[in-house]
Amino acid sequence: MEGKRFCRMVFIVLFVFQAGAAEPGFLLLLTDDQSYHLGMLDEPGLKTPRIDALAARGAFFRKAYSTAASCAPCRGSILTGMFPSSNGHWRNTIGPGVGMSASEFTRQSKRVDQVGVHEDISTLPEILKANGYLTGITAKFHLSPPWKFPFDFRKATDLTPQSQAAAVGEFLEMCSDKPFFIQVNVDNTHRPFRKHIEQCGLPEVEPAAVRVPPCWPDTALTRRDYAEYLTTVQHADAVIGAVLDELERAGRADSTYVIYTSDQGFCYHRAKATTYEWGVHVPLSFTGPEIRPGMVSDQLVSHIDIMPTILEWAGVAVPESVQGRSLRTLLSGKPRGRERRYIFSEHNAHGPGAAEYYPTRSVTDGRFRYILNLRHEIVPAYPIERFVNDKEFAEKPKGLAWMPWDATPGERWQNNAFAEIIRHKAEFPEQYALLHSAFFRPREELYDLNDDPYEMRNIIDDPQFKTQRQLLSKVLKAWMLASGDNGDPRSTKRRIN
Repeated sequence: MEGKRFCRMVFIVLFVFQAGAAEPGFLLLLTDDQSYHLGMLDEPGLKTPRIDALAARGAFFRKAYSTAASCAPCRGSILTGMFPSSNGHWRNTIGPGVGMSASEFTRQSKRVDQVGVHEDISTLPEILKANGYLTGITAKFHLSPPWKFPFDFRKATDLTPQSQAAAVGEFLEMCSDKPFFIQVNVDNTHRPFRKHIEQCGLPEVEPAAVRVPPCWPDTALTRRDYAEYLTTVQHADAVIGAVLDELERAGRADSTYVIYTSDQGFCYHRAKATTYEWGVHVPLSFTGPEIRPGMVSDQLVSHIDIMPTILEWAGVAVPESVQGRSLRTLLSGKPRGRERRYIFSEHNAHGPGAAEYYPTRSVTDGRFRYILNLRHEIVPAYPIERFVNDKEFAEKPKGLAWMPWDATPGERWQNNAFAEIIRHKAEFPEQYALLHSAFFRPREELYDLNDDPYEMRNIIDDPQFKTQRQLLSKVLKAWMLASGDNGDPRSTKRRIN
C-alpha cells in the first residue's frame, strides 16, 4: 500500500513539474552580408571564439543555404519557411525602420511597399504570438508588409556589443518567465566596413594575415578591403557573445534554442544578390536543450527549415504553406529518413527599381551548382571601366540589374575590390574576366564546387559534365513548376485577405 502511495506521489510530482516547466525560448542571431567565413573554418586572420564555441555546444551545418541573397527576401523567407517567389516577398522593400513609432507598423503606415508577404500566409511572429509567445526584433526590420510581422518589441541599436546586449536584456526583462522569440539582427558585416569598424571600436584583422581569394587580385588595397570585411565578422562575434552573456544573466540560457546564421553572402561581385556559392552559402548552427553537442553535418539544409524546426520545438502545428522541413529529429541525433538531394536558391531584384530586375534560379547537389539566368540578354550599354573612370557615374544612387550598388566602387559604400580589378586588369586578366562575366552572363552556368570552390570556370559546355548539366537543369525546372514559380514574380500581385 505504501509503495502504491509513493508511486502515486512521484507521478503527481512529475506531472506538476512537467506542466509547470517553462516553454522554450528562441534566439535567432542573424548577421548581415556574411559569407561562409568563421575562425572555426580555418579562415586566416579571423577569430570568432564565441560563434565557434556556440557551434561546438550544438550542431553546425557545413552545407546550409539562403533562399535568396538579398536582405528582405531572405528574412521574409526565414520567417515564413517559404521561397520568396512563393510567399510574395521577392525583392528588397521600402518600409519602416525598426525604431519608428508603433503606428508605422499598422495598415495606416505611410511606408508600405506594394511587394510583400501575401496576407493569407502565416508568419512566424504571427503564429508564435497567437500561441502565447512574446516576440522581439533588434537593429533592423526590412520586412513587408509591416503588420504581417507583429513583433511585441522593436529596438534600434548601434553596432556595439553593449547596445545589442542592452536591447536583449530589456526584452528578456519584459518577458519575465513567458516564452519568447527574438531576432537579433547583427549589421556589423554590412558595408561600409570602415565606418562600421570605427563605430564598433574593437581590434582589427591585420591585412598581412589574410588569404586573398584567388578570384581577386592580391593588391594592398584588395587585401585591406578583405581584412576590413573579416574585421566586421570578428566584431559581429563580439556582439553575439555579449547577447549570449545577457541570455545567461537572465537565467534563460538553458531553456533557449539559439540559431545562428547569416542572411546571405558578403558584398562583393558574384556574391551578394546573386545565386553563386558566395551569395547563398551561409554558416548555420543550432544550440539548445535537446540538440546533440559537437554535431557537424554535411546534409543539405535551407533557411526555409528554420521556421518549421522552431514550431516543432514549440509544440505548434506547422502551416501547410511552409516549404521547408523540420530539422528537430536530425538535431537530436536520430536518423531523419531520406535526406535532401538538392537545395534551391533564387534572385529576382535587389531593390525596387525596374532596372534592377534580373531573375536567376540555382540548384546545388552539394558538389555541382547549376545557374539559370532568365534575363541573360540584359547587358550594360557601357564598358564596366566606367565605374572607375567616371566618378560622377559611380556615385549615382541608382539600381543595377547585375549586382547591388554597394558591390561597385563609390565613396558611400567604400568598396575597393571592384576598382582594383579594373586598375590591375593587365596583371590579373582572369580576375578581370570574372568581373566582366558578372555583367555579361550566359543563359546557363555550371560549376564543380569540389575542384573549383570559387566558381572561376563555367563548365556548362564541357562534354565531360553533360550528364550533370542535363540532370540539374531538369531538377531545377521541375522545382520551379512544383513551387508555382513562373520565373517572373512581378506577374503575381500580393494576395490580400
